[in-house]
Amino acid sequence: MKVIISTRAIYPFHGFGGMERYYYNLAKHLVEQGIKVEIVTSQDKSGNRVVEFDGIKYTFIPPNFNKKPFMSLWYYSFSLNVKKYLGKIKFDVLHGTAGTYPYSNLRDRRPVIVQPFGLELFKIEGIRGLFLKILFYRISRINMENADAIASEGEIQTKEIMQLFGVPREKIFYLPDGVDLDEIEEYTKEVKVTREDYNLQDADIVLMNVNRLEPNKGVQYLIEALRILNQELNVKLILVGTGSEEEKIKRLIKRLGLEDKVKHLKNIPDKLMFQLYTLADISVTPTLYEGLPLVVLEAMACGKPIVASNVSEVPQAVKDGINGFLVPQRNPKAIADAVLKIYDKNLFMKMCKASKEIVKKYDWSKIAKIAIKKYEELIRK
Repeated sequence: MKVIISTRAIYPFHGFGGMERYYYNLAKHLVEQGIKVEIVTSQDKSGNRVVEFDGIKYTFIPPNFNKKPFMSLWYYSFSLNVKKYLGKIKFDVLHGTAGTYPYSNLRDRRPVIVQPFGLELFKIEGIRGLFLKILFYRISRINMENADAIASEGEIQTKEIMQLFGVPREKIFYLPDGVDLDEIEEYTKEVKVTREDYNLQDADIVLMNVNRLEPNKGVQYLIEALRILNQELNVKLILVGTGSEEEKIKRLIKRLGLEDKVKHLKNIPDKLMFQLYTLADISVTPTLYEGLPLVVLEAMACGKPIVASNVSEVPQAVKDGINGFLVPQRNPKAIADAVLKIYDKNLFMKMCKASKEIVKKYDWSKIAKIAIKKYEELIRK
């Protein structure tokens, strides 16, 4: 069986985002289970055409649009080029996001699985959100109608897909985000970083947030919560990520006088990221909207209590009062109160054990088997 994964961006060529890492990990674990995988993605700055490593073939299709202004305007050009390329090769299943349309519109084609992730495109507010809905809603609806199957991260997202695009439930199947538990265990087996390396004291309560610094990630509310927390305790933050909101976040940190409370790191290797989790006490994800954030699962795999927004599929992994607390979005005080509750009631060990137990069902080897079962079903049809 040969599977094509079509995506505008992929780790490690385009960045460290959740979608990029999702498809990379899915491909890697499909290959480990005997599936031939080719990732078709947009060109990166290196100018590569074809690269092979970890048993995966990467084919780069023009244009290179991931860092360009008005990035969304380049999606259709990329998707047309993907369709042309797919017409020249043999494969069994197409699974992806960008690039599945207009291929899915062809009469003579292979089975198509569309993966919309957290439907973020249709949750953006304001003029930009309205523009994107006008630009992409019709194409997305047709793509969903044409698809042979739609991958959903959970029941809440399934209902969102049905309501937004009018597709029947039987077309949608469960395929959540995942984590490589063996890899994380290997990375954290011998920890070579210390709190002292990052100017963190043993008595500090250390929060950690790993995210692209984009408007929907809600990082500004975490920074405001940090100011509230430091009125009572000595709390510091390891902030990992970069993005369009980076300068805005830096200005907020400075305005609130928190420069000595925040250690900001940008794109770092996975090994270092997971070792930094061992220095932290609590992971905080104040997202405004998305599906099931990969960073939540990764923090759980490292045994961290989770404070996260009560949105979309987050509650399927974060059990309120068990392995963390769910908080309203855009609410710094609620974030601060949740952190204080974990500290005051000394819930660290209890929630650590719960996180490690809950995350077991999200191991990538299990997720890949779900995908393979669906591929085989579609090929038989």
